[in-house]
Amino acid sequence: MVTLAHSKARARGWIRRFVLVLPVILIFVLAALVGIARADAPATAPVVDSGYPSPAGQPSGAPVVEARQPYPHRVFSLTISPLHLFLPVVELTGEYRALDKLGFALIAGAGKYKYSSYLSNVSAGVFEVGGQLRYYVVGDFRHGMQLGAEVLYLHLTDHQVTVAGEGVAMGPFAGYKIITSIGFTFEGQLGVEYVAARAWARNGAVTASDTDDAWIPLLNLNVGWSF
Repeated sequence: MVTLAHSKARARGWIRRFVLVLPVILIFVLAALVGIARADAPATAPVVDSGYPSPAGQPSGAPVVEARQPYPHRVFSLTISPLHLFLPVVELTGEYRALDKLGFALIAGAGKYKYSSYLSNVSAGVFEVGGQLRYYVVGDFRHGMQLGAEVLYLHLTDHQVTVAGEGVAMGPFAGYKIITSIGFTFEGQLGVEYVAARAWARNGAVTASDTDDAWIPLLNLNVGWSF
């Protein structure tokens, strides 16, 4: 029970630190979006007339504006969450383009969660699976603002000290996604989610368990490629 109490206190500490650094994260996300959008903008510089006959409909000697090349039609995005690598957990998200303005995403992750204190030393295996529904209210699958909802199941097990836990998180979010002309993909999502979790531990003949639920921030920052 002491271990569970300290785990809950540590989780609350992470939430407080997250709230403090949230403005910095938002500034970073906005700067990244602006930078990617500018880098992805096709050049529209006029071509100087070289003396050859001008295209039909344009007077002789007038600048010729090159036609903008269409973007490839991509139907699937595969991204990874760099933030989860600090745990370390590898979390992948695959989104399928059901319609130009509608996407379905599958989330899967696995790795380790490590926690050390003067009372305990926990190294647990982590497995997560979930999904998202995304609707692009501005733009489309390639470049636009999305509104959606996420459901995620998380399972944690430490066989050495017989500690285990599981939880379900669900909630709405707003986000933005950009696929560049070469396929590089960046997306950010911010929202809130409701988490219901339970954990139990066994030490010899003594077993302790606890349950908890809370509303926490939802933050996803992913990079990857689209095909």
